[in-house]
Amino acid sequence: MSSALLPHLTRFTEFINSGDVAIGKEVISPNATFHVPFGGPPLQGLDGYLQILGMMRSAFPDIQWTIKETIAEGGKIVCRFETRGTHNGPFMGVAPTGKSICMTALNIYRFENGQIVEELGQPDIFGLMVQIGAIPVPGP
Repeated sequence: MSSALLPHLTRFTEFINSGDVAIGKEVISPNATFHVPFGGPPLQGLDGYLQILGMMRSAFPDIQWTIKETIAEGGKIVCRFETRGTHNGPFMGVAPTGKSICMTALNIYRFENGQIVEELGQPDIFGLMVQIGAIPVPGP
């Protein structure tokens, strides 16, 4: 990863793991655009990202993101995250199961002046839904 961008992505990961709004203001541009895979218009700025975090934390209160791999070019970073948590709240219509989850997300970030200005998020929602029992998987 570009050594100039590494501290910014690391700090962003600290933000999403803590939900600390002060860190969020530091790393997210007020004009940032967040494209979510659930449809609808992109979310905007820190408030938009806090909506994403709120949805995830309400279902998985202990959720944590870990950077596993990155590729950087110019002001863009592709990051593969491993996300772990416990399904202790409703998620996309599925009642809490108490099951532990481990989900991969591949996200593309664009940075300007040390802040995120755009994210294209691609979490493995299908794999997550299988893990919490929302999608049955046939046995062998």
